[in-house]
Amino acid sequence: MKPLYKTLLIIGIAMGVVATSLIFGVGQGMVMHIREKDPNDLDIYAVYQPTSSGGITGMTLHFAREIAGWLPDDVTASAVTFDRYDAEVKIGAEFFSSRVVGVDAGFATLFDLDITEGRFFSKEDQDNRSRVCVVTNDLVDLFGREALSSFMINGVEYEVIGAVQGDVNLASLMHGNYSSSSVFLPIETWYEQFEGSFYAGVTMQLAVHAPGYSKADLNQLVSQNLINMESAPTLKVATPNEKNYNAWARDLLILAGIFFVAFLVFLLAGLNIIQIASANVYDQQRVFGLKVALGALPKHLAGEITGEIVACALQGGYLGIVLAGIVNTIMNHYVGMYWAAFNIFTAIAGMILALLVGWITSVIPARQAARIDPVAVLRQER
Repeated sequence: MKPLYKTLLIIGIAMGVVATSLIFGVGQGMVMHIREKDPNDLDIYAVYQPTSSGGITGMTLHFAREIAGWLPDDVTASAVTFDRYDAEVKIGAEFFSSRVVGVDAGFATLFDLDITEGRFFSKEDQDNRSRVCVVTNDLVDLFGREALSSFMINGVEYEVIGAVQGDVNLASLMHGNYSSSSVFLPIETWYEQFEGSFYAGVTMQLAVHAPGYSKADLNQLVSQNLINMESAPTLKVATPNEKNYNAWARDLLILAGIFFVAFLVFLLAGLNIIQIASANVYDQQRVFGLKVALGALPKHLAGEITGEIVACALQGGYLGIVLAGIVNTIMNHYVGMYWAAFNIFTAIAGMILALLVGWITSVIPARQAARIDPVAVLRQER
């Protein structure tokens, strides 16, 4: 096979592998998010005020406290505020991008976080508006415990009294995607820091750990208390990872769109392989005619063409996997979350598809080579 045709084949197959790896990666990412811990086994719920579009309308901290008072004594609850990206967190002499979140003292117990150092702040810390905070264990590993004895948030010094690790991403809640570099403040202190008065702040939701209680039980309990209120707001009790119909429809539409684009790219790559390989057979038909005249069987020519195309598919698969890894990394970085997976399954699937497409698309040019009439071809060259 001529070098030009070989290069074009490799590039065409690589394009198909990149497109296919993208759809596999996004599909895996979506499945992993869907198949996170079974919400029914966690006994964790989120109580919030929904908007007409299914979003969240913040409630006052006072109202969140009132809702928590409706819950049975064996239920743990924690109000959760906005996560602040714009907070100036200064650790030592440098500023670091951390998410600053206001929570209640029961937050660590609610999510079963492991306290790796020190302690979580207490109810007394909240009542006293103490300038204390808890960081994630990743921050301790990154900066060291000595550097994290205290740091500045918006020019105010906070004492670090503990570190936690566990499911602190809180993807299970309806609002908030807290990173491994989060800083947790007592919610009253958070409001004083960012809003001036904690009663003027907005609590996004009340996280509830209610073992033995179903979503229906909590809904009934909340509804019974809302009946006695004048101008009662609408409250929703949600399970982790619960989405409304519009959100699922949007995700499916995105997935279908990516699949359609990937299918078109791979289809074009397959047609490109057939066209390039057929052009190569046409250009070398005199060579194939001579081989037949010298005793080569049609199956030998077909095997030669198939082998060349499959070898190009193998090289294109390698190139496509490398490019797919780069594309997935850039896309995840741009989106800001693990949206598209890239792992051994993605790489193997890309290679198998590359070889499969290479083998299938080699059938037509291989048959063309096998049907070459040596007499007619050599006569044309006179």
